[in-house]
Amino acid sequence: MLFQDLRVSLKEKIAPGYVFVGSDIFLVNKSIDLVLSACNIDRLGVINMDEGVGVDQINASLMNVSMFGSGNAVLIRGEKTYLYLKSTNPKDIVEIDCNPMSESLVVRMIMQNKEFDLALATKLARICDNNFSHVSNEVEKLLSYGDVTAIDQIVTKTEKYQIYELSNAMLKRDPRSGLILETLLQSGIDDYAVFSSLLFFVRRLWYTKSSDKTDADLAKVLGCNPYAITALRRDSKHISKDKANDMYKRALLLEYQIKSGKIFANRAVTILMGEFV
Repeated sequence: MLFQDLRVSLKEKIAPGYVFVGSDIFLVNKSIDLVLSACNIDRLGVINMDEGVGVDQINASLMNVSMFGSGNAVLIRGEKTYLYLKSTNPKDIVEIDCNPMSESLVVRMIMQNKEFDLALATKLARICDNNFSHVSNEVEKLLSYGDVTAIDQIVTKTEKYQIYELSNAMLKRDPRSGLILETLLQSGIDDYAVFSSLLFFVRRLWYTKSSDKTDADLAKVLGCNPYAITALRRDSKHISKDKANDMYKRALLLEYQIKSGKIFANRAVTILMGEFV
């Protein structure tokens, strides 16, 4: 079940237990709050236990009478987060997907704060890769700063978005691409990780030039957001299909040379950037 479906589900039926999976900690914590609220369980009635605790101990804690008169719950945090209400039987446990939500949903949530218009909310969602834990922290920073338009100056960008900025600057032959690359590497990202991301970008460019699929369908094939394909089509009009094909072949050759020890990844990045000049 997706996080956004949990609220409605709780009105229909409350499961004996839940497991929350995914990378967005905000959604995990929000899910726990929703379940506890639906059960009228006070936060003080939640018993926190370590991973590896025995089933008997969990069940014993669930059977204890709560001093708050609202029942007990057992919470176990780890790679996955478990919230047991009545049962530890795996067949009774409902899984909640707490991975980042869709961009449109994140944008709507950001715009609940009236200081963010559609353009600002969309940019913030993309910079944070739709991770609402990240988004909520950055919204607080921007509000404290007193200027929500200062996104480029204030918000901590994800590695993925920094790579997007670099590839976009390369595509537009923006002289700032060198500075963006330097900032990216100074943040501690591995040289080969940067090269691999640029290789994927060149691959995406080649597919965009070669495919007649819609932006949405091509985005599904390449595992990216449709806006990335739309922007790529718009900004790559100066690059022919043959040029994109040559660049992709060059990138694959550089990858082979890196893996065979003939060239360092940082040198390969510089060469690949030169293909856009």
